[in-house]
Amino acid sequence: HTPHLPVVANEEMMKDYNQFSQREQIYFSAISAMDEQVGRIWNKLEELGQAENTMIWFCSDNGPERRTPGTSGGFRERKRSLYEGGVRVPAFCVWPNKIKSGQKTDFPAVTSDYLPTIIDLLNLDFPDDRPIDGISLKQVLNGEMVTRENPIGFHYLKKFSWVTQQHKLISTDNGQTFELYDLIHDRKEENNIAGDKPEMVQKMKKELFAWMESCEKSEQGADY
Repeated sequence: HTPHLPVVANEEMMKDYNQFSQREQIYFSAISAMDEQVGRIWNKLEELGQAENTMIWFCSDNGPERRTPGTSGGFRERKRSLYEGGVRVPAFCVWPNKIKSGQKTDFPAVTSDYLPTIIDLLNLDFPDDRPIDGISLKQVLNGEMVTRENPIGFHYLKKFSWVTQQHKLISTDNGQTFELYDLIHDRKEENNIAGDKPEMVQKMKKELFAWMESCEKSEQGADY
């Protein structure tokens, strides 16, 4: 869970960061410990002769906790918020035999994409009688897809949002009011353009509520 709260660290590792405050020493040491353990996994894969043929995904599940030295990189808000600082995180994928190294993409993705990607890459059969929120990233990994057609939905308590390639519709008061942001030209979400694009707001609201309803049906065990 590193570096999730409660953040703990090895005192020996903390000595490498003694120029920082104690809080920072603990935080940075926890990340170093995580790095060490990821290294152990990679070394074992090499020992087994499987490193070149193993796909590894790495990302955070959300933005930085408010009580840690973590940073959101200038994006708005932090963990527990659906503004970009709470949900936008860096990620990478390593697959030596299949993916050319050094590539970079701004393609918006979500961990819900992992399942359909693995199904697609391994040509697995999967029941088609249930909805899947994510999409296969196979073409993204191959550099063949640059635009996301399927929006990404988030729902946390009374906050929910609907994110496309370029725009985000977000409500922080259980749907009483909505804000709309252009994530390409306004990455820090400083300019609410909902009043300028009422038709887009209505279209995205309809899609968002349909998605939320499908999630509720899934939780209730509805048949599809």
